[in-house]
Amino acid sequence: MTVWTVVSTAYNIYLSQKQEGVDYQYRLKLGSLIQVVVFLAMTFSVILPKSWTLFYFIFVMSNVMISAIGACLVQVGLIAMVNIQGSFYANANVVGNAVAGVLPSISMILTVLTTNQGSGGRTSQAIKYFLTSVAVTILAMLSTEAMIRSEKHELEEEVERDEIEPEEITRVITDIQKDYVSFSHLWSILGLVEGTIILTFSITLAFPIFASSVESPTMDKKVFIPLAFLIWNLGDLAGRVVCAWPIFVLKNQRRMIVYSILRLGFIPLFLGCNIKGRGGGFIGDFAYIVLQFLFGFTNGQLFSSSFMLVGQLLDTDDEKKAAGGFTALIINVSLLVGSVMSYGVVWKIGGN
Repeated sequence: MTVWTVVSTAYNIYLSQKQEGVDYQYRLKLGSLIQVVVFLAMTFSVILPKSWTLFYFIFVMSNVMISAIGACLVQVGLIAMVNIQGSFYANANVVGNAVAGVLPSISMILTVLTTNQGSGGRTSQAIKYFLTSVAVTILAMLSTEAMIRSEKHELEEEVERDEIEPEEITRVITDIQKDYVSFSHLWSILGLVEGTIILTFSITLAFPIFASSVESPTMDKKVFIPLAFLIWNLGDLAGRVVCAWPIFVLKNQRRMIVYSILRLGFIPLFLGCNIKGRGGGFIGDFAYIVLQFLFGFTNGQLFSSSFMLVGQLLDTDDEKKAAGGFTALIINVSLLVGSVMSYGVVWKIGGN
């Protein structure tokens, strides 16, 4: 995790500054291709002899670094594209992220309930996981290409009807940024929105600590803990999905800041749960599950609203494209801040 965070932060800084003449569609495609290669490499890695400990460690860390670079390229390219396309595509992007968060939790529960825990079963499960990741990434690449071709076809039809100029096709399809846009300029416009993202994600990183620490007196923790992760992710997904309806989209930036700060109130409530099976908590299993859902829902609603608002607040295409790298970097900063803050939660739990 440390390698991933350091590499992705450094590379996002580089990508956010390298703007002029950049083709964001190319970044998206290249990043996806890198992820396919990494997952294929990890698929073959499961057959390596167990005695190759040092080699395997270096191999995995190298793949983590390469995967972080690929993820940065995908993230920056995708955010730049959806900022241009509009809030509908921005919401679709964050909903897709939430779906990706739900699937591992479901897989974890099914694995505990159904998989043979021998080495053969674990190897088979790892191979299926990596090959599924390859298939999903390739499907995403094909879907993106289909969307681009469909949009180009629609624009060509509009040209034939003399509704737009032929140059408009090149402007929309190429996604090449012409001019550099500074961070200070973007922050002057997006400061409150990006601040909301920082606060939201920083507070949200308390979630995995509680989800992995709170136990049930009546249910096996091997099922209850993955269930908590699943419920939070379902809440996060719900919070993002409802933003498809305008009534749920938050638009007042100052209220969004206040809303994100108020989420701190979840932490003392989680501290009142059955942490590490010690007993003495005043919040039962059902209330805890509801809290996890609401914590996830508020995260999803705040992030989706912020993400959708970025493109609406900017005027030029270059600003919207540059905001892709800027927002990706802000997300990284949010995770770093949240990681540091989470040590306080760990200390508090350990001291109880």
